[in-house]
Amino acid sequence: MGISERRKYKATAPFTRTVSRPVVINGLRFVWVVALVWGELGVYFWSLSSCKWPEITSSTHGSKPTHVLLISDPQVRHPSELRGSWTKGLGQLLYELNLKRSWHVTRRLNPHQVFFLGDMLSSGKYVKSESEYKAYWHKFQSIFKSDPSLVQHYLPGNNDHGFQSFVSKERPSVLFQCRGPFQSTSRCPGSRIICIDAPGLVDEDYQRSASGAPYSQWQPIRNGPVEFVKSASTGGRRTILLSHIPLARPDTASCGPSREKGTIRRGVGHGYQNTLGKQATSFLLQTLRPAAVFSGDNRDFCEYSHPVEAPDREAAERAVPIREVTVKSFSVSNHIRRPGFQLLSLIDPTPMDHSFIDAPCLLPDPYRVYSALYTPLAFLTLLCLFVFNTYRSRRLRSIVVPPPMSLSPHSTPGVYTPLHPGPDVWSPYTPPVPVSPRSTLPPSLRAPNGLAVPTMRAASRPGTPLGSPVAGPAVFPARSSRASRRRGRGLAVPRAVCYPPQRACQ
Repeated sequence: MGISERRKYKATAPFTRTVSRPVVINGLRFVWVVALVWGELGVYFWSLSSCKWPEITSSTHGSKPTHVLLISDPQVRHPSELRGSWTKGLGQLLYELNLKRSWHVTRRLNPHQVFFLGDMLSSGKYVKSESEYKAYWHKFQSIFKSDPSLVQHYLPGNNDHGFQSFVSKERPSVLFQCRGPFQSTSRCPGSRIICIDAPGLVDEDYQRSASGAPYSQWQPIRNGPVEFVKSASTGGRRTILLSHIPLARPDTASCGPSREKGTIRRGVGHGYQNTLGKQATSFLLQTLRPAAVFSGDNRDFCEYSHPVEAPDREAAERAVPIREVTVKSFSVSNHIRRPGFQLLSLIDPTPMDHSFIDAPCLLPDPYRVYSALYTPLAFLTLLCLFVFNTYRSRRLRSIVVPPPMSLSPHSTPGVYTPLHPGPDVWSPYTPPVPVSPRSTLPPSLRAPNGLAVPTMRAASRPGTPLGSPVAGPAVFPARSSRASRRRGRGLAVPRAVCYPPQRACQ
């Protein structure tokens, strides 16, 4: 290898060590570890970094607000949905992991009370036995683990037990054992929170409508939703109404800028109803006079103000519209891009202060994490490995490894002389140490003093000045009779050696 090739080899050696295989593999591993930590936990904490409890400006010194967390539509899937194809099981596993991570970062807000606005289970209405329902509810509790001191309330949803046409006689007792009463009243500082059984109200509204009687003349079902609402109408505190099904509104009503798309429209189907009936909505608003309404079921955020009915025009102008907020779904859905929940702060009201304030919070989009982070990173990883392996194979074919320098006294100064001649191009099969040839040599060359074939001693002395074949030794037999007699007696006969061979022996 010449001097220019040696300089090229020395120049590319540091670069080859920089992009070596361990460096590339460990670099890709580090990038993937960072991406997984960010995609599985980092984006959740980042999305909630700006989510804080809304502050209420109060003139009352020393009053601390009560923090209430509103969660809608967790939609925990049935354990049997894990069975089937591996793709379905993998999707179910990722779905539950997303719920656990979302709940893990949400409960770090340290709420005082949590209200689940229905549809805790996605397939509860299809459960047939009591033991199966208890196992299903145990799965929900295993996902939404919390401190026993945290007060939790559960509103019934249409997917939790369905409407009356589906619910069996034993089902209400099982639901009551698992989740508590369907409708309840919770007292908070300065307010009371009323939770109604919206699916039960829909069933009773169908029965009332079939009889043709208005709500003022309707005889409520014992322990039913209508009877509970009438009994909860008395009270001096401000009322906050919680319902799983949104209240009725016009189909053209806007849901505000925070909604991703569309609006809430009236619709009825097998086991669901998008909104309450108009008469049921008027009955709730006139009876309870709530300061605010929070609902779920629609999966997307919606903010709408219901007008208050008044006997005259002057009273209608003084009346304040009742604001309703439909809370975003806590679980992922095809209808929305980002899940979310609602924060509510309550304090004792004063003539100069508001008694409550709420704010929405958004969770990260898990589909975007897979489509915008993991998928491009996987493609770049494969591309990087392909480029590196291609470059490495070409480098191995082009790199010339210089053999060791000769220390022979015959080497010319300034000229590179290999100590062991060998192949100029290195290959993976080239031995690190030169190996002597294994081919068979003639006995004359392997053993110069062998008896089988007469050889010349000069052949084993390459440094002898007279080692030239032209000036080599010549052997002639002796002509004296004394030599003949010696041969007859078996004695050695000396031979005359003459240099050069042209000269006659004396």
